[in-house]
Amino acid sequence: MNPYAVASAAGEAAMPLENFIKAVQSQLDKAQTAMTLKARNLNMPLTFAIKDITLDLRAHVEFAKSEIRIRPAGSTDAEASVFHLVFAAITRPMIEENSVALSADDPEDPSIDEMQGDDLSEDDRRQLEWIGVHTVGQLRDNIEARGAGKTVQRVTGLPMTRLRAALERASAPRVEHVTAVEHQEGAAEPPLIRLRGRNLLGGGQRPRVMLNGEAMAVVSASDRELLLAPQPHQWIGELAVIPSSGPAAAMAFDLTPFAPIPKAGGVA
Repeated sequence: MNPYAVASAAGEAAMPLENFIKAVQSQLDKAQTAMTLKARNLNMPLTFAIKDITLDLRAHVEFAKSEIRIRPAGSTDAEASVFHLVFAAITRPMIEENSVALSADDPEDPSIDEMQGDDLSEDDRRQLEWIGVHTVGQLRDNIEARGAGKTVQRVTGLPMTRLRAALERASAPRVEHVTAVEHQEGAAEPPLIRLRGRNLLGGGQRPRVMLNGEAMAVVSASDRELLLAPQPHQWIGELAVIPSSGPAAAMAFDLTPFAPIPKAGGVA
């Protein structure tokens, strides 16, 4: 039975072309692994493998949200397109030579997919991905450091005002969670609160932290984390991180179960 006809009769939805190619590659990788295990277990000095694979795929082509999608054709579909795919064998050095250096990416650099809001739509982000811009840091580098903002605007068709607005929004400080630092009873240092987030060093300087309008002591600061030394009454409320430039970020929290118990005489 024709598998394409079965898929079409079942009403299978169209899939991105890249997903089909990845699925075929994955199965070929499994076949290669199986041959490796066979040669190892049977101690075979010589075995056989397929070097190249040619595949003709009959499918209907759709274009949705800047993405090519294919829908398998049935045996009676005369107007289906034919994709002639050739899977050729390549070596590990060839892959590494022609691939993006993933190890060079900053793991803390957020993806442009996280740039939510009205500044960039899904199609806008895809336009940026097509020119190799996948992270906020890469967008900032192209617009500011390399001075290629006009080129990016011309190639993608995205107005510079929208790109800068999206970059400003993505660079704003963000508070993700607030937790209590485990404190050993009798330790010399005071109990601390750990604040995790992004872009906490707005302007490259240590931010001010306010709780219900009252300042909190900042023990140490990085772009991803702040260590705070709260007063006995500063374990619950609305916390605001105020950078030297740009908008503030706020979050309400309640860590009263972790607050030190006052000792007799009012000393914690």
